[in-house]
Amino acid sequence: MANPDDKGQAELSADTDGQGFVRIDGQYLANALKACGGMVDFKLTNAYSPTLFTSDGYQLVVMPMLTDKANEQARADREAKAKAEQPTEPVAESQPKATEPKAKRSRAKQPVTA
Repeated sequence: MANPDDKGQAELSADTDGQGFVRIDGQYLANALKACGGMVDFKLTNAYSPTLFTSDGYQLVVMPMLTDKANEQARADREAKAKAEQPTEPVAESQPKATEPKAKRSRAKQPVTA
């Protein structure tokens, strides 16, 4: 936990699966831990997405503070997603199709036959 001026800091020990970085306001973290009863499952996707605290069926969502590191991760994720969505092979140019006029539909109700 650290305040915006990085003058205070505390470390919490935890059993983890993987690594991650997130910055949460210390008061929000303390309130989340109190509300959940102390021991919680903490789920983190990335540094800029909401985090989930769960304990005995109780769920609490906390939004992290945005930092330069979180903004860099968000930008890198957007760029990777944009690259993944781009076609890798050139698209063959197709001949323009002649447009056919659309058939007009009657708005009169027709009986349904089975």
